[in-house]
Amino acid sequence: MLYTLIAFCISVITIPVVIKLCNTYGWYDTINNRKVHTGNIPRLGGIGFVSAFIIAAFLYAMFDNAIHLKGVIPILIAGLFIFIFGVIDDFKDLPAKFKLLIQIIVALILVSNDFIFTQIGPLHLGFIGYIITFIWIIGVINAFNLIDGVDALCGGLSFFIINTVGIIYLVSNVKAVATLCFILSAAILGFLVYNKPKAKIFMGDGGSQFLGFMVAILPLYPVSIPSFSYNKLAIIFVLASIPILDTFAAMWRRTREHRSFFSPDRSHLHHKLMNMGYGTIGILTLLYSLQIGLCAAVLVSAWIGGIRSLIILLGCFIAMIGFFSIIHYTNRAVMRAYKIQKSDEQK
Repeated sequence: MLYTLIAFCISVITIPVVIKLCNTYGWYDTINNRKVHTGNIPRLGGIGFVSAFIIAAFLYAMFDNAIHLKGVIPILIAGLFIFIFGVIDDFKDLPAKFKLLIQIIVALILVSNDFIFTQIGPLHLGFIGYIITFIWIIGVINAFNLIDGVDALCGGLSFFIINTVGIIYLVSNVKAVATLCFILSAAILGFLVYNKPKAKIFMGDGGSQFLGFMVAILPLYPVSIPSFSYNKLAIIFVLASIPILDTFAAMWRRTREHRSFFSPDRSHLHHKLMNMGYGTIGILTLLYSLQIGLCAAVLVSAWIGGIRSLIILLGCFIAMIGFFSIIHYTNRAVMRAYKIQKSDEQK
């Protein structure tokens, strides 16, 4: 409890300082046809909650749980690494291939320290687990970077996901990892105080990539929880399914249109919801409600365990596919009607 309070306080105190610095030096988020905001909005909010998490987590590891320091250090080093280059990207707009190289290095750091998926249901993965985990880490980092397009969306989804993972660890009596999750959640909550609509600050690429990294890696902390390990990949996939499926949709869209995977567009989930008439509050209400439902289903599945748990998780995944399909075809109909209306007006 003490360390979560420390994380929240550091985040809440630090972010106004970051806002002032950004306003002084003109460090604002870029405005283009893909962005949904207008005006000069500071973009380095990740500095506040990332520093809050790292300081509070280090204090916790040093003074309350020194035996787990060896397990915490790879997370802090790799997370700080991805965050620093994310902040550099906020200033310099690094080439996509260079950012991918950084993500590869980070994934290798964690996989080499045995942060891996060991099984899928009853199937033990062996060496394949390293490959799946490597792809998983890179994919989730990018998924959370892409979903960060609306005030409080990336931070809010991350808050619910990480708290759910923390509850699973707490119920499994793995206090150290549960506390890390709650420390990060508290730091994110401090950021959301300033990122709620209308946002006073954005987290930037550094912040969104860091959150994607933490969502990917915290469930992989190398401790033995047989009931959790049995369905771990399915559990975290369902928890993070909103940004993950949005990324799959983007990859399919760009492949179909013969464009680079790294090329930006204005067809992500939040863009489609805006086309359908949703405002920022409406988008947050819809996606937060959906995320809370997924979190509740995951907690039930983790409590039940075994094959029945997999059935619940499979049902959640099918429901999410249905949700994205409905949004896709509704958006297509709305855009078709808009084009017809514009064509008639020009006549």
